[in-house]
Amino acid sequence: MIRHIVLWRIAETENAAERALAIKENLEALKGKIDKVVDIEVGINFNETEAASDVALVSTFKTKEDLDIYQDHPEHKAVGANYVRPFVTERRVVDYEF
Repeated sequence: MIRHIVLWRIAETENAAERALAIKENLEALKGKIDKVVDIEVGINFNETEAASDVALVSTFKTKEDLDIYQDHPEHKAVGANYVRPFVTERRVVDYEF
């Protein structure tokens, strides 16, 4: 099994909370659209320390190939292009087998 974790910081604007919610809702909707997703969870951070990220994605796949399919899928790319990349200032990712 593969775990794919992504952490983002959202640009500090008056609608940052709305942006975080849109990221959460649109990423979680991918579970019903991309069959390679075993599980997907998106959390919005409440920790206000300087080291904290704003949004976390934790997703699970059966194989590395399934993760690749997910990352190249048009639905995933559309969420990134429309709801994530335009509004984030920082991204961190880790992928591991378990």
